[in-house]
Amino acid sequence: MKLKHEFIQLPLHFDEKRLQTEINQLDRSLWAPHHEGFKGNLSIPLVSLNGQFNNLFKGPMAATSVLAETPYLKQVIASFGEVIGRSRLMGLESGCEVPLHSDINYHWYKRVRIHIPIVTNPNVVFYCGDKQVHMKAGEAWIFDSWKYHRVDNQSDLFRVHLVIDICGSSNFWNMVENGHVPWLNDAFTQEQIKHVAFNPHSDGNFRSERFNTPLVLSPGEMEGLANDLISDLRCVKTNPRQQRDEMIHKVQAFCYQWRELWGLYGLTEQGWPSYHKLRQQAYEGVMHLESSLELSNGTQATRMFLHCMIDPALNVEVKDSYLDSPADDNPNINVGQNTSQQGRPAEASAHNENKKNDLPEKSKLGRNDICHCGSGRKFKHCHGKLT
Repeated sequence: MKLKHEFIQLPLHFDEKRLQTEINQLDRSLWAPHHEGFKGNLSIPLVSLNGQFNNLFKGPMAATSVLAETPYLKQVIASFGEVIGRSRLMGLESGCEVPLHSDINYHWYKRVRIHIPIVTNPNVVFYCGDKQVHMKAGEAWIFDSWKYHRVDNQSDLFRVHLVIDICGSSNFWNMVENGHVPWLNDAFTQEQIKHVAFNPHSDGNFRSERFNTPLVLSPGEMEGLANDLISDLRCVKTNPRQQRDEMIHKVQAFCYQWRELWGLYGLTEQGWPSYHKLRQQAYEGVMHLESSLELSNGTQATRMFLHCMIDPALNVEVKDSYLDSPADDNPNINVGQNTSQQGRPAEASAHNENKKNDLPEKSKLGRNDICHCGSGRKFKHCHGKLT
């Protein structure tokens, strides 16, 4: 999420000793390697899809079994009073780093990540844009994940942070307005900080996300994302005008066509092949501009178009959350016809629409799962790929 500043400290403090005690009691085997193989990066899911041990973003989130063993961790998450998204313990081994990257996809565009260091020392440094900070144990921080950022662990410790993902209520963003920006204002006094101690009488219950990704992106949200993309694109004065104008025209045309399809189909499955065909055409129509246009954070403009608009526009893996009534009860829903459960159109087009799909009716594949076809590749690089 874009923020006003690279780093903002929140006026909160947690009992790092209690947190350290709880994580030290966890079985070491719970720490899973990073899904993209980043050296020394490990994590333990705390709030995840269906409360299971996975790295997925889409669908109902719930507490994993780990939080039953760590009551203060659970209370810390609950203390914000927010609707909680995917959250984890994130570990970084001594001498390793979180590589330089920016979070530019749909999930992160309107979500912020709260960092609460548990095990750390001054040789662990967080970089974002042209700023850097050391986050002390027990503190709470947020950062601008839209900008390029990385973490360097030059300590001899296995660094551990609790990370909590939220969109944020008005109460949360009011608190952020009173946050501490190290290079702009004075550090908090003890009187300004709320100290959150362990409460043996609290169950630590919290609300978690149920609907965090659209089945079909609404025309209004699509246009809002397009306006953000176009505004950012225009901010970069070095972008060639001809290519910039071409990109803007094609993004706007995609929005017009998406709204037209929405008027015909809404969320119903009859429209999924048409939605996907339009996504495919839009993607192919801008990829020749990939090396020509940048956004204000230095990222290729086509990446935002792909990861914030085209790719998340159709997410049939969450259909059960939206279309939970039988097809017979709703004449506008034609389940299992003319499209695979992964959101790609059938091999043929309209003339093939009555052929029966041979994929499982209730697929639960996530984009990082192994594809159903037997290729051995991840779904996002196989049948879920926009080529």
